[in-house]
Amino acid sequence: MVKIKLSGKEAVRVIKSTGLGKIIFDMDTSKLSSIKAGGKALCYFTAEDTSELKKIIEICLKNKIDFMLVGDCTNILFSDKYIDMVLVKLGRGFNYIKFEGENKIKAGAAFNFSNLIVKAASIGFEFSEFSGIPGTLGGCIAGNGGTGKTGICDYIEEISYITKNNDEIVEKRVSLSKNDYGYRYLDIKDLIAITGVFLSAGKSDKKSVPNKVKEKINKKKLTQPIEARSSGCFFKNLNGCSKSTGELIDRCGLKGFVYGGARVSERHANFIENFNNASSEDILVLSRIVKDMVMDKFNKKLEYEVRLVGF
Repeated sequence: MVKIKLSGKEAVRVIKSTGLGKIIFDMDTSKLSSIKAGGKALCYFTAEDTSELKKIIEICLKNKIDFMLVGDCTNILFSDKYIDMVLVKLGRGFNYIKFEGENKIKAGAAFNFSNLIVKAASIGFEFSEFSGIPGTLGGCIAGNGGTGKTGICDYIEEISYITKNNDEIVEKRVSLSKNDYGYRYLDIKDLIAITGVFLSAGKSDKKSVPNKVKEKINKKKLTQPIEARSSGCFFKNLNGCSKSTGELIDRCGLKGFVYGGARVSERHANFIENFNNASSEDILVLSRIVKDMVMDKFNKKLEYEVRLVGF
């Protein structure tokens, strides 16, 4: 017999029956995302430890309730429409960092990525190229965030994650290989939720690395709209293209272009800003205008770097 997917009131009833705390029903997703747009979601749950995380995942899978893991939502655009989905956030039990040996770092998936760069720099670990990238470590790993040339996954030795083994929800630890990731993606077939990570990096002078981090952050402030409500770079850079996506958009004359409450940034054309109470629909329509104009002018098809949820 095929089990019917649960949604709406039935899903709420099942989730309430778990006895789990820290659940917000009818969550306003505009309060979660860095671009500050979006409608309501079924619920938002903070899992404080592995036990709670396994429990909510088990309940959702068993009852066919849609769910997704979220971090700081710095690269997500939620739909304005009601999203019939459980949003799961990792809490205190996943928010830690430990330095082990000469060149090893152990950190939880909920640890802030920018804080990791700064703390690592204070003892000489060299991650300065990632300075200023927002969000959680887990979110950054899931999209292999980084620069045009390097991603954080290049520094990862192992990750721990939640998966399903037959009918049991378990935590697993595996080594990461070059075949598991690429530009802006991580591909581990049975991965449900990243819980922790083991990184390895070379050390430099303790005095010089923090200065490099500061220089990178100051440069970003000059070239990117750090203070604006945005989701970071909206589109990926194109493989084999000599120009960045920001340059392509700029050459279309789109800097400052406005649709509704959304605007292509004057400072960096690959950023879309919510400058005047934009709806998610405003932002999405503007992104499609950008895609169409780049296709018309350069015959290049842009791909979203931002995750679109509920559209």
